[in-house]
Amino acid sequence: MRTCRNFLSSLFGLALVLAATMPANAEPAAAGQIADARFGVAEGFRNPSVMADIGAGWERLILPWDQIQPDKPGDFGHLGQTLTRAQIQGELNRGTKVAGLLQFTPAWAAANPGDGARSVPKNLNLPFDDPNNYFGQYAYQTAKYYAGQIDQWIIWNEPEFKPGDAGAGGSYTWLGSDADFAQLLKVGYQAIKKANPNAVVSFPGTSYWVDINNNRPLFYDRVLSILAQDPSAAANNYYHDVVSLNLYRAPDDVYRVHGVFKGIQAKYGIDKPVWLTETNAMPSNDSAVPCPHSDTPIQTTMDQQAAYAIQAEALAAAAGYGKIEFYQMVDSNPCNEPAVWGVTRDDGSKRPVEEALKVAVNNFAGYNNARFVPLVRDQAAWSAWPDDPTSLVPNWQVYQVAFDKPGNQRVTALWNGDGSPLHVRIPKNGTSAQVIDRLGNVQSLESNQGWWVVDLPAATAYFKLSDQIKDPDGYHFIGGDPVLIVENGVDTSAPVVAPRLGDPGSVASEFKVFVSPDGGQTVNRGQPAEFYAATHSYEGFSAPIDFSVIQWSTQRFPSPKDGSSLPLAATVPTGVKPGDTATLHFETAGADPGIYYIKVEADGGGISKSFDIALVVN
Repeated sequence: MRTCRNFLSSLFGLALVLAATMPANAEPAAAGQIADARFGVAEGFRNPSVMADIGAGWERLILPWDQIQPDKPGDFGHLGQTLTRAQIQGELNRGTKVAGLLQFTPAWAAANPGDGARSVPKNLNLPFDDPNNYFGQYAYQTAKYYAGQIDQWIIWNEPEFKPGDAGAGGSYTWLGSDADFAQLLKVGYQAIKKANPNAVVSFPGTSYWVDINNNRPLFYDRVLSILAQDPSAAANNYYHDVVSLNLYRAPDDVYRVHGVFKGIQAKYGIDKPVWLTETNAMPSNDSAVPCPHSDTPIQTTMDQQAAYAIQAEALAAAAGYGKIEFYQMVDSNPCNEPAVWGVTRDDGSKRPVEEALKVAVNNFAGYNNARFVPLVRDQAAWSAWPDDPTSLVPNWQVYQVAFDKPGNQRVTALWNGDGSPLHVRIPKNGTSAQVIDRLGNVQSLESNQGWWVVDLPAATAYFKLSDQIKDPDGYHFIGGDPVLIVENGVDTSAPVVAPRLGDPGSVASEFKVFVSPDGGQTVNRGQPAEFYAATHSYEGFSAPIDFSVIQWSTQRFPSPKDGSSLPLAATVPTGVKPGDTATLHFETAGADPGIYYIKVEADGGGISKSFDIALVVN
């Protein structure tokens, strides 16, 4: 089902307490080291001072085949000129790890010269180490040359884009078939591993949305289905150690799509890390550049981009990405690009997103685990994910990601999903705390009756292209400006619970009941009917809740009657734990046709709530 969220995210390239412990292959910052190799900025070497200021410890660099070997087979005289060993060593000396991206076929190696750099290479079906398998030789020689400096490799980028694809902006890098790419991946993986057995090789970064909007199965799924027919694939890790993703515009997608790709892996019986190799929410209001792309359908301010950066980094950590990379360091002339990409402009001046990335990375770096525990709205104004797995839009009112760090420190990122400001609190778990805004301003926090209380600015990023193509009313694709609460002296066993609204004592300890379907339902006589009563607790309410039918009437006989005389056999639960959903079951066999109005009471902890349901029996 296409929604405007789908459209929005694609124009460019379960309990709700979900924890992500550090992946086995994660590379946390060593003691005394600022850079955390899980956080990166693409092409960071183009502005080393900003890279160091942010504290990013990872970057993806492109090593184009058509520049490394532009003229003929066997000639690798240009290897090391595109990026010298000295340049790479400079990055390593600053504490930045590097991943190399291999792509773009030189003209002499193109099987289809008319496809240019996007062509399938010649002789790709020869053994990977055959001297005439040109791509195999390129991958082998490049990985061997940089071994020990670059030990992480990504084979191609966004090969799923096709000419004419909706949402692709006319961009594409690969004109071969899926089967051709499966062979390219196989050759590249084996060649790199032969050159450097310690290398980590990633499946190409794909955008997710281009396939979704063009009604195709995801490229990752398609290629894995081809490799599953290869008898050598399983023994060779399906020719990749990691899978990469490129996701833009909406932090919620960063969280949700990680699970989609883990689901694809489960389908094929594999379990591999996921990297976020590109993410951004490109601004449309930067008047300091000659081509600000102010006519883009997705209007995004530089302040919203800055908020996005913190939110995406936090949710990516909570989802479990092994790498989280912002794209990219420098604009590279927005007049020649489909968007304004840079953390900095081409003249080196910084956008607000630079400070936001610095706030995020410097405070998140070194985390042992990250947990996402949002406050969910009592009722959804739209069909919401994850309760509805076909939906693309969650129902989170207050977002919370808690990072536990060495030294008994907890950093909690909070932001608002509503279009009006919120007064929010979380339990005081530490001995002291500071609050940091996205500009890096720091203030001490004073606890209020065992709580840390902060104000969260309203969300403002709303997408509407027309009355038909828009986000649901009340949903914002980027939340309001986030704040970080940095607590010291936190017991590592302290739980992370959903935020609460208002000052301590401003909300009574109670429960509420929300019934679905809330408009009643219709069944034929003899068919059963079920209603679902979701219970929500507030301010620590924990007493069990008992349900009972107390009255009923019909359209024909409107005078209320005692619930015990209801002619429908009713089964309603007792002892329901607050937060659980109760099922109210009614049998209609032998009942007269008509409209039944049934009053149900929920009792718990000395509190009673009643609600009405309507059942039409035909």
